[in-house]
Amino acid sequence: MRGSLRILAVFTLLGMVGTAAQALNLYGNSAGTNEIDVINPATGAVISHCLPNSGNGRGIVVVGTTAYYTVANSNNVFALNITNCASMGVAFSVAGATGLSTIAYDGTNFWIGDYSGTNHAFYYSPTGTLLKTISLANCSGFCDGLEFFNGKLISNRGDTVPPYDIYDTNGNLLQAAFISPSPTFGATGIAFDGTNFYVSDIFNQKVHVYSGTTGAEINVLTITGATNQPLIEDLSFDYQQVLPTPTPTVGTPVPTATPTSPPAPVVVPTLSFPMLGLLAAAIAAAALVVLMRR
Repeated sequence: MRGSLRILAVFTLLGMVGTAAQALNLYGNSAGTNEIDVINPATGAVISHCLPNSGNGRGIVVVGTTAYYTVANSNNVFALNITNCASMGVAFSVAGATGLSTIAYDGTNFWIGDYSGTNHAFYYSPTGTLLKTISLANCSGFCDGLEFFNGKLISNRGDTVPPYDIYDTNGNLLQAAFISPSPTFGATGIAFDGTNFYVSDIFNQKVHVYSGTTGAEINVLTITGATNQPLIEDLSFDYQQVLPTPTPTVGTPVPTATPTSPPAPVVVPTLSFPMLGLLAAAIAAAALVVLMRR
């Protein structure tokens, strides 16, 4: 009886770890509708969605329960609670821009692509302080695919224009055409899951997955179950889960009709998705040893 209970406990724990390891979601912000979809990154199925109706959707960053997003016809960075879609109003604004595109996060501050026609990327604090402006040499303007990963930036070359080049955070080109999607689809938003890159195929409702090591394509997901036809401009994973170091949370959002700044960050240690997978494998090995000894 006690042996059976031990076995049951082991498999219950394994199930809990497996669920945690699979809890990584992909998020997309669609053009036109500004629908923000929560997507299963393994199947492409839409789990849930929010309709903030703030404009022509462009960039998205998710940090914990908060989604920061941009639209093509405004210089505001908006925020909402991704779990219940409650609006948090305007987080901050980007001075001098008439529209914003793709957005990324480095664990402390935001990288935001200009959608006013320049090849600029703005580096902003969560409280709305401009920290740096860089130029991305291979961007011809209106670039809509920018991501932060491993201390670097990766960006496409225009509105639905591949390939994706790697830059340092001062705008110096490090590697040209690291990811070269097929010219037959419009390559827009890009997200990093800690291992691989996910690129939106905006007009075909697909997401292409590329190796974070070689840039080679390894998978293609078809987006299904969306309320509206998705035209995903940008993608994001939860940066608290995929960044290699702990990232600040932003607290529980409170619905508001007026612009507010995010609460002061609180550092919460987290495990990345790959680390959770390794933990699950280690526990499985330990469980096997226990069963063999019995």
